[in-house]
Amino acid sequence: MGTRQLASKTNRAGFTLVELLVVIAIIGILIALLLPAVQQAREAARRSQCQNNLKQMGLAMHNYHDTYGCFPAGFYRRSYSYSTFSGPGWGWGAMILPQIEQNNRYEALNVMNQFTSDDPAILEYSQGLISTYRCPSAPGGDVNPEFKNSDSEPSHGLSTYKGVFGDLNTQYNYPDDDCGYYSGSCINGGNGMFSPNSATKFRDVTDGTTNTVMIGEVPFGKNGTRNSSDDLIKYLGAVWIGVTTGGASSNVATHQTLRGVTSSGAQSAEYKINGTNQYGFGSHHPGGAQFVLSDASVRFFTENMDGVSVNRIASKDDGQVIGEL
Repeated sequence: MGTRQLASKTNRAGFTLVELLVVIAIIGILIALLLPAVQQAREAARRSQCQNNLKQMGLAMHNYHDTYGCFPAGFYRRSYSYSTFSGPGWGWGAMILPQIEQNNRYEALNVMNQFTSDDPAILEYSQGLISTYRCPSAPGGDVNPEFKNSDSEPSHGLSTYKGVFGDLNTQYNYPDDDCGYYSGSCINGGNGMFSPNSATKFRDVTDGTTNTVMIGEVPFGKNGTRNSSDDLIKYLGAVWIGVTTGGASSNVATHQTLRGVTSSGAQSAEYKINGTNQYGFGSHHPGGAQFVLSDASVRFFTENMDGVSVNRIASKDDGQVIGEL
């Protein structure tokens, strides 16, 4: 009798197979319910960091303006034998390095005294990660391999932000005149904050700094947007250094800035936020992209924003503003 009671107690000590499977199933369901919340929390943190990046760039632009009396150019095209959107030339990302606590890198690049190039002395400082220029939601490594003419040419540091050329997507050709290094915006430029060799001042932003976007996000890799063939778009991001000799291209958007947010007139599927153009503005955040305005405030604009409104905030002086952003 005692032996049977002991055996019975021993058999009750563990789980049956059915009980074990039920517990495993319950744990799996709980994990499945918890995982989206964890992912949303992580994305919220990444978006907050991206917002902080834009805020730091906005403040850096203001500090630059305090020092030089104007904002930096989209890039400084010093050789006028080139077409408008080819290099070489340092971009605004290089010019504000001292204002984002990267003064040692700025000095090492010798920005004021030499051209951008693919020289090893420059590559040593142009290929490292600058976290301020990189949205943490974007994939990829420290460098952007998309902007070079051949595999033998080096890559430069990845950026997921571009300045705003204005509300036009047409590429203009400038005459061969010297627009100056720190004075006088080039004629026929865009109506946004940045053009080649531009020197935009606060007084030029007649629409108001709270109504004019300055810098916005650009995706790198695939962000979920599809083209007419239902294929995911491969976005090319940007590089912060500007335009180098080896990486020069006829399309300035491949390098730094100077592409409109939307097409002229009505908004098109190609150039809207998160549109189908691989050089356009957009992000890896769901539903839209973040921009820093000329007053250094940061706003999230939905990808469903109408084309008229986007055109108005892209231009600094068209006399057209919208209500609350």
